[in-house]
Amino acid sequence: MGIIGCGLIGRKRAEALSPDDVLVAATDPLGDRARALVADHGGRACDGIDEVLALGPDVVVVATTHDQLAPVTRRALEAGCHVLVEKPGGLSGEEIAGLRRVAERARRRVKVGFNHRFHPALTDLASEVHSGAHGPLMHLRARYGHGGRPGYDREWRAQPDRSGGGELIDQGMHLLDLTHWLAGPLPLHSALLRTHFWDTPVEDNAALILGDRTSRDAPWAMLHVTWTEWKNMFSVEVYCRTAKLEVEGLVRSYGPQRLRIYRMSEELGPPALEERTYGEADSSWSAEWEHFVAALGSDGRLLGDLADAQYAWERVQDAYRTSPPYASMRAALSR
Repeated sequence: MGIIGCGLIGRKRAEALSPDDVLVAATDPLGDRARALVADHGGRACDGIDEVLALGPDVVVVATTHDQLAPVTRRALEAGCHVLVEKPGGLSGEEIAGLRRVAERARRRVKVGFNHRFHPALTDLASEVHSGAHGPLMHLRARYGHGGRPGYDREWRAQPDRSGGGELIDQGMHLLDLTHWLAGPLPLHSALLRTHFWDTPVEDNAALILGDRTSRDAPWAMLHVTWTEWKNMFSVEVYCRTAKLEVEGLVRSYGPQRLRIYRMSEELGPPALEERTYGEADSSWSAEWEHFVAALGSDGRLLGDLADAQYAWERVQDAYRTSPPYASMRAALSR
C-alpha cells in the first residue's frame, strides 16, 4: 500500500498496519515527513503522487489537506487502487458524488476515514441500538469539542479554500456520520453557526437540529461542535423507548471511554445501570484498517463509505446555506 500525506493522520494509518501489510511508498509535500515515516515503517519516500502510483500499490491512503482529498483519490482510483481517504473526503457533496462515479467506473472501492465508528464503546453503542433490545430510537444528543492551540486561527483548517469550512467539518462530520449510523438519514431541521473566539472566516461553533419537521414522532438529533471547549470533551447520548445509552470519552485528552446503559423499569423511577469501560488505548485506527482489508477481501459492506460521506456533506451544506455569513464563504469557494 501507499500513503499520500505523512502528517499526524498519515502516521496513525502507518502505525495501524498489520504485520502482513507492506508499505510500498509514501509521499508528502514536506519530504522530511515522508522520509521519517518510511524510516519507521519501510517502503520508499517518493517525490510525488505519480511516483507512488507508478509502484503499483493495491491500496492508497490519502491523508492530505481537505482540498487535495478528492483530486488525489480520483488519481489513485484511475490508477487502479482501492482508497482509504480521510474524512471529509473532499470539499463538497458534489465532489463526493463525482468520486462515487469514478470508483464505479474503475471497479475500485473507497473507504472514508470515519474512525470514530471503530472506537469500541461506539461500536457497542451501535450494536445495542440496532439490536432493538431497548425499543426504537427516539432522539439523540451529541457534543464534541476542543480548544485549539496558539496559532490555530492561522492553520490550514481555518482557511476555507483548503478546509471547506470550520468546526462543522472538522469534528461535526464525525457527529453527523455517527448520527446517520445510529438514527438513519435525518434531514436538517435548523442550524446555528457562530465565530466567537478565533479570528477566522470559518465557524468555531455549530449547533444543528436534525429531523423531519412534519412528523410528531420521527427520530431527531441535536448536535453541538465547538473549538471553544477549553477542556476537550466527547459525549453521545441516545434515548430509546426503554433505555438511555451514553458514551463519554475518546481516550487521551478526551478521557477514558465509557458506555453507560440506563435501563428503565415498567414502574419508571431510577433506572438500572450497566457500565462498561474500555481502557486507555486508541484501537480505532487498527480496527478501521482491519475492517477495510476484510471488506476488500470479501466484497463486504464498508462502514463509512462515500455514500455516508455524501450524506454528511449534504447536511453540512444545508447548514451553511441557512447561515448567510457562512453561505457567502461557501459560495466564494465555487467561483
